[in-house]
Amino acid sequence: MRILLVSAHGADEAFGGAERYVRELATGLSSRGAEPVVLAAFPPRRNDAGLETLVLHSTDWREDRVRRLKNHVADVTSFVGRRVTAAVEAAAPDLVHTSNLPGFSTAVWEAARRTGVPVVHTLHDYHLLCPRTSLLRRDGSPCRPHPLLCGLRTRRLARWAPAVSQVIAGSEHLLRRHAGFFPAASEHVIRLPLTQVAPAPLPPPADPPRSVGFIGTLGPNKGVRELLAAAPALAHEVATVRIAGDGPLRAEVEAAAARGSVEYEGSVSGASKLRFLAECDVGLVPSLWDEPSGPPYVVCEWIAAGRPVLATPRGGLREAIETVGGVCPLEPTAEGIAAAVADLRQEHRWREVLATLPRIEDDRDLDRWLDEHERVHRAALGAPAASGARA
Repeated sequence: MRILLVSAHGADEAFGGAERYVRELATGLSSRGAEPVVLAAFPPRRNDAGLETLVLHSTDWREDRVRRLKNHVADVTSFVGRRVTAAVEAAAPDLVHTSNLPGFSTAVWEAARRTGVPVVHTLHDYHLLCPRTSLLRRDGSPCRPHPLLCGLRTRRLARWAPAVSQVIAGSEHLLRRHAGFFPAASEHVIRLPLTQVAPAPLPPPADPPRSVGFIGTLGPNKGVRELLAAAPALAHEVATVRIAGDGPLRAEVEAAAARGSVEYEGSVSGASKLRFLAECDVGLVPSLWDEPSGPPYVVCEWIAAGRPVLATPRGGLREAIETVGGVCPLEPTAEGIAAAVADLRQEHRWREVLATLPRIEDDRDLDRWLDEHERVHRAALGAPAASGARA
């Protein structure tokens, strides 16, 4: 089966969760005999996996303001242009599986339908509901979509939703937020797999924990400022705060590191990422926004490293707390973070949480994840794509 995997940045290893999802799905399905082809809206920076990749646009929206404007206009118009139709036809797929859609818009669904190809879509964030994809304002505070401006954009994006016969999300929460958007689609929750992060198990965490870690985007929505504010109290608890990643709040993290409040590692990957995980005893995910997946990749990595996680009980993270051993709730405030760490440092509590951590010794959960995707693909191929568009 030839599968066209469509996503804004394809399987680019220089990006985040959606791109990792596409990459792991492509390589996993390829190992099972499928023929995946990646269609990216923008030129990839890295393609270490060597995946066959087609590119729609010659410039990246981050480097071209005109391209960025065109992305937003395309969302509102959702016009099925010749370029996206030609790209689908050139790939000659049996199935189109879409992910993040900036640079494409939902017009790619209609292009596939007109070509006679069924469509599966995976939700990764709130792009279909919010132009910022996060349901947050620029300062990181919650934002309710404007019924006229955002509502008009969402209605235009939904024009081609009847072409999607199957929709996938990493959490029940994400499906609920998109209730009614896909009128003809069957819905599936496929949670991200817990897979090994290293060939051999990492050293066990200290008992009691002495180091807490945050890894990811340094943005207001991730609770970074709250973590920096909690650092003095955590130091009093004999817990070192270690931070890795990059983003708009990097200068604030560097300033805190200069004061000695935290230890900042910068961006980490490969061996340096494994070393960072091993040097932390507890992972922190104090997100202020509703993380879409339950669990997201960052939680999967901490758990696979044998580290408990303290996470905000909202969005998909609430489901991670309910379904994955070793994930515990915290309130995403300076006081809440400090209190959650202090609680976890109690001997009986720490050992109780360690006992709930799942043992990840093979790729069994990855096989489960791939099996569930293959079942959805078979369902899409067995049902004709819906026709027409909503006004």
